[in-house]
Amino acid sequence: MIKKENRLTKNRHFQYIYRKGDSKQNRFLTVVFIKTKIKPFKVGFSVSKKIGKSVVRSRVKRVLSEVFNKLQTDINQNYNYIFVAKAGINELSFWEVKNQMQDVLRKAKLIND
Repeated sequence: MIKKENRLTKNRHFQYIYRKGDSKQNRFLTVVFIKTKIKPFKVGFSVSKKIGKSVVRSRVKRVLSEVFNKLQTDINQNYNYIFVAKAGINELSFWEVKNQMQDVLRKAKLIND
């Protein structure tokens, strides 16, 4: 589980990152990121109703959160992140989601390999 101080919770924070941030995407994920002005970094997950019903959306958020938790030490901690799930991600396994997240972070040059 991601620590409370590392979670994006307020809608205005999400809106600010969407407006001012940069984004990279692949087939199943989009990452929107912006350099953080304060420590610690923050992360949020967005899963639309197009993905499925609430049970499916919650599962996708839990998987994304756990994958991010596993990759947290390799990720650049000077940015705030929003991960936006795309259609079809609910059919992927944990390891496939991990590969997709690593891929999109590599495209954004935000992960240390």
